[in-house]
Amino acid sequence: MNTAKRFALLGVLALAGTTGACNNFLTGGELSTDPNRPTSSSPQSRFEATQPSLWALLSSDLARVTSVWTQQLQGINFQYTSVNIYVHDESTTGGFEAGLYTGGGLVDLREIESEARTSGDSTLLGQAQVMEAFMIGTGADLFGDLVYSQALTNTPNPTLDGQMDVYAAVQSLLSDAITNLAATGPTNFGAGPSDLVYGGDAGQWTLLAHTLKARFFLHTAEVNPSAYGDALTEAQQGITDPGDDYKAIWSGNLNEQNFWFQFFVNQRAGYIVPNAFFVDLLTGDPRLHEYFNSDASDLSDTRLDPTFSQPLVTAQEDLLIWAEAAYRTGATGPALTELNAARAAAASVCTAETGSACVIPPSAASGTALLRAILTEKYIAEFQNIEAWNDYKRTCFPNVTPTVVGLIIPARFYYDTSERQTDTNIPDPAAQPTRNANDPANATDDFGVACKGQTP
Repeated sequence: MNTAKRFALLGVLALAGTTGACNNFLTGGELSTDPNRPTSSSPQSRFEATQPSLWALLSSDLARVTSVWTQQLQGINFQYTSVNIYVHDESTTGGFEAGLYTGGGLVDLREIESEARTSGDSTLLGQAQVMEAFMIGTGADLFGDLVYSQALTNTPNPTLDGQMDVYAAVQSLLSDAITNLAATGPTNFGAGPSDLVYGGDAGQWTLLAHTLKARFFLHTAEVNPSAYGDALTEAQQGITDPGDDYKAIWSGNLNEQNFWFQFFVNQRAGYIVPNAFFVDLLTGDPRLHEYFNSDASDLSDTRLDPTFSQPLVTAQEDLLIWAEAAYRTGATGPALTELNAARAAAASVCTAETGSACVIPPSAASGTALLRAILTEKYIAEFQNIEAWNDYKRTCFPNVTPTVVGLIIPARFYYDTSERQTDTNIPDPAAQPTRNANDPANATDDFGVACKGQTP
């Protein structure tokens, strides 16, 4: 698709353009109509606008903060020195929770779904359902219990649904989406060109839905080990080719630029640098210069290009979920096979980004070394992605030493101040848990070593 395609990013996420006949601008109803305040829009145009909203959630401050907490990056200036030592309160949330609902979030997606049902467009319905599940599942990752079943109702103070109930609802929604995406018929136009990533391809949206199901099943496996089998089943049907990766698409036009470029170049140069722990881990790995510049003092020129398409859900993630789930269900042979498939995918992506051949040799690991190799590979593959933090919470891997010994690496975000002030069911920060229900504190990592950054 044309990555220079214009789309609204901020402020106009809820409503995109309208169409109409050309009339004399001095006569007719248009004389009293403000073209900058459209009163209607197509569901496809609104779908187009919801996508940057999701990318803004996943590619901006949330990704930077969690990359610092997992020691892929290091905060060295201004507010990021506080992030680096885990100063964490409601202000850290930065409006993440509100973004799930407004400004291209649940409000718009539910309208799109309603109109798609009315028109019989099962494809568009399925695409919007995947987007909703992606947003709300991410919300459960961040906050745990979440307003969902009573969201967008007339309830003055909606109650919080339990985190595991939200995950269950997300799984059901994704299953419905897969069914709808498979439907055929004369009204199934789908998002079409308004789909900025997949260009309206229902098959690719189906792959994404399966990988998201695998991701969210994996997030519950710490308290429900049977979820490893579910994650395995879904990963086997998900994204396994980097050509199907779901990425944030940026045009390079003003306010349509890669968020990492905006922060590292335009806004806050020198606030964040590569963390020595991650740089040392990548020594001898060609991805060192896929991610960072020649002396590993900054992001690479490719990653800081204003048009760089930030990976959000990838074949590497899917294959590594497959590998981990296979290992944990006793299938070590397939686990090694999928680990090496992920390494091959990583080499392909690295070669494309750097312009030179990246060699990432296959692994021959066995026993617990195989699990360590899988988790290490996933930590590397998830650079600039909040999944590195979600995996750390599950596994305490890598078992990093906190920047200040004795401090705890944050395991959840506080609810937004604005949300708490308008909903009496959201507790004060002091009454909120430090960990979510899917994420009980681990005294040790997956290899029996004391977890240095979690509550013992």
